[in-house]
Amino acid sequence: MTGLASSTKLTLLTLASGRSGTSYLADFFARNVQQCYSTHEPYFIPGNPVLFGKPIYWNTRGNDNVLVPVLKRKCRFIANCKAPVYFESNHAFLKAFNRHAGALLKNPGFIHLVRHPGKVAKSELLREQLARRMHIPFVDYTSDTGERYFRWALTGKEEIFQYYEGHTLSRFQFYLLQWIEIEYRAMQLINQNGWQDRVFFIDVDAQLKDEAVLRRMLGFFDLRHKPRFNMDLRRNKTPFVGPTIMTTQDELEMRWVMESLPDVYRVLLKGEPYSECSSWAISDWLNADTK
Repeated sequence: MTGLASSTKLTLLTLASGRSGTSYLADFFARNVQQCYSTHEPYFIPGNPVLFGKPIYWNTRGNDNVLVPVLKRKCRFIANCKAPVYFESNHAFLKAFNRHAGALLKNPGFIHLVRHPGKVAKSELLREQLARRMHIPFVDYTSDTGERYFRWALTGKEEIFQYYEGHTLSRFQFYLLQWIEIEYRAMQLINQNGWQDRVFFIDVDAQLKDEAVLRRMLGFFDLRHKPRFNMDLRRNKTPFVGPTIMTTQDELEMRWVMESLPDVYRVLLKGEPYSECSSWAISDWLNADTK
């Protein structure tokens, strides 16, 4: 990957669910990468839409008349940044931008962050529960047709959820299906645009805090950086909550979701890069012989 040699700005984005190390990676970029505009979730930055809330709903509904102008505004902000590299580790990207990335992004690069799906789902659940207990304002938004949705999540109207109609899903299972949908979108984006050589994969559980892996990542994208890394980085822990631990009930709920997945998702998750994750195996839950 030789993005800096291009006459077009290198735009680096993460392919990731929330609770997958995106804020940690953003802090790493901010402290160690040179000649790069770095951001995580660009709240309150004029002209740079954060893409949570209604853009997610518009993307799900295919309402491009209102969605595309927002995405184009974000692309103009990126183009106008003076730094030769723009980096954003925002998990809203695959929730709101995936269908139009091929047409709108110029010279993109991607860091694919994959964390244990059960831990992602449990962490997402705990973060939402905390936000509601603390009565944080604006955690929900109202769609154009009056439904209420959690601002940082998918709507539950996406196609993957339709396969589970007639079943009452727990919120943990909702977030597990969201993880699968995000991974499906990530691989679609890569394969449909021929961007395989523009993606650097990180197994979050085993590699995200490994300096050697991070150094290889910067080399992959030809990024300038400090000779010695500052690794005293932000860990976006959920307040008042300890380590993310899956219970026996979580394991049972996860296994049921995985065993009921349609083949298109099962085939995806049995292949690379998921088969390369060293600290967990998706096949433990897929139970491929049942389909």
